[in-house]
Amino acid sequence: MYGRKPAIPLSTELCPAAKTYQTESWMHYLNAHIPIIHGQAIENIKKAQDRQKRYYDKTKNTKYDYKPGDLILRRNMEKGSFPKERWVGPYVIINKNNKEGTSFKIKKQEGNNNFFTTANIKHMRPYNKPPSF
Repeated sequence: MYGRKPAIPLSTELCPAAKTYQTESWMHYLNAHIPIIHGQAIENIKKAQDRQKRYYDKTKNTKYDYKPGDLILRRNMEKGSFPKERWVGPYVIINKNNKEGTSFKIKKQEGNNNFFTTANIKHMRPYNKPPSF
């Protein structure tokens, strides 16, 4: 700064003086320590992957296993004016569209129309009948 190199109090501790090695001794040092460092890096990567998978699975696992015949509510994704209902339905699940069970063919429960539609598992939730008084 201002035409000179700054003097940092910890500069000697942060950047130790470079050591000089002879070629043979440096080669033996690398042959002994590189596999250890490489093993530690692989172990750290596996730990990080496990931790990231655990955090991802907390929110992304299916909390409900839907079967054909179950009643569900579907998220209302129609563009319209405010306010609108968040969930519409109930719908009846007809069958799965894929083997993972993330997409379903559904049909509106009430009415006698045979209009089928598709819903993703992220946009569904189980239907609980309202209590009757």
